[in-house]
Amino acid sequence: MSLLTAKYGSALRRLLPYAAALPLSILLGAAIAYSGALAGDRGRLLLVLVVLAAVFAFVVLVEWRIGVIALFGLLPYESVINFGTFASGTKALALLTFFSLGLTLLRSPELPARFARLWREPLTLAALAFAVWAASSVSWALRPEVALPKVTTFAGVCGLMLAVALLDHRSLPWAWGAALLGAAASVPLGYVLPKGEKMLEVGRFSPGGADPNAYACLLVVVFFVAYFGFRHRRMAVLLLTPVLFYGVFATQSRTALVVLVATPLAGLLVPRLAAWLGGRTLLLYALGATAFAGVVLLLPAVGGALIERYATLAEVQSEQTWSGRWSIWMGALQVISAHPLLGVGAGNFAYAAIDYSTMIAAFSAERGEFAGVAHNMFLSVASQLGLVGLALFLGTLALASGMAARLAQEEDLGVGLALGLIAFAVTGMSLTWEFEKIGYVLLGSLLSLRISRPEEDGA
Repeated sequence: MSLLTAKYGSALRRLLPYAAALPLSILLGAAIAYSGALAGDRGRLLLVLVVLAAVFAFVVLVEWRIGVIALFGLLPYESVINFGTFASGTKALALLTFFSLGLTLLRSPELPARFARLWREPLTLAALAFAVWAASSVSWALRPEVALPKVTTFAGVCGLMLAVALLDHRSLPWAWGAALLGAAASVPLGYVLPKGEKMLEVGRFSPGGADPNAYACLLVVVFFVAYFGFRHRRMAVLLLTPVLFYGVFATQSRTALVVLVATPLAGLLVPRLAAWLGGRTLLLYALGATAFAGVVLLLPAVGGALIERYATLAEVQSEQTWSGRWSIWMGALQVISAHPLLGVGAGNFAYAAIDYSTMIAAFSAERGEFAGVAHNMFLSVASQLGLVGLALFLGTLALASGMAARLAQEEDLGVGLALGLIAFAVTGMSLTWEFEKIGYVLLGSLLSLRISRPEEDGA
């Protein structure tokens, strides 16, 4: 046998792929032939989609970076490919990517060194400590079964952060390029994808039923990273800017408008960033004003609703603006006062705040179940994870801010990530974004740039 193997081994190794492909080809041919009988008129289309998904899964298994880049591009489509709390296309792709990454860590001579260096970064340890604290909140949560899905979300986004951090210096811009293209494509696709309640009932644009505020702010964060970080791809970003701005304005999100206006101003207050912004900030405001005027003048149906909704920002007593937010924030402060150290557990805000906030009580009565969020990620963290959790979260953001400010002096993409982090923090003043993927993508991107630099630089 050994003699035969030695003599014909090379020929056998060449024949093995064909031998494996033959039965697969027979099965695929049979599936095509009987697809109509098994799934009706759409059988062949479904089969093609399944085959494409299988091919893509194989590609991800071979190269984990493809999976991470695809996760960037799919950020605006999460609501479309999610089918429940645990059943999700995003989660399936993330698990496949993590598995491929694990295999690569076992056989790659270079990736383990990056992985080891990643754990020497204080930002990594701070983010993981916050995730562990959130997971521990199941043990003291008012309703542990409600906290469990949030815990899995925290685990997933931290895994995503680590995977992004392991991207090399060449792959990271490709990933953010995929995010930019995915965000821009989601605007025209939003009129083709299934429409959510807000789009059907009040005309607020949101592709695939996504929350209009979260979707609009995601577009803003991606735009800032690309606009300030892709210096050598500036023309491509400028060509996509009107599409992104239209998407932001069509959602009628007041939070996104505030983030779009306030983020560059906040960046100018940071000495290490101010020198890099300059005229690009003026151009940004000019583009924004032109896009807004174009929407109002050329699309009066959208523009009229847009102006009417933005005008409510001045209505201090309206329950739909500041008065309503104030009721929720006061309720959150009372929850913090009642549970200062540990909080009420991840995902348990509505169960604790219903006795303190008239808005949470009204919203829960309208939905027929406990519902409502803090509409401020800092109050949300403090009320659900206590002051300990808030300290860990603020420490993570502080470390990220310091790293972003240093990288902004050395990397074009570092400038974009710094602006993206500011936009994330400003968004968090009105939305509960402590578990949003885009925040952890930003953290992972900062870590990727940091560990790609020589270790002696600022170690």
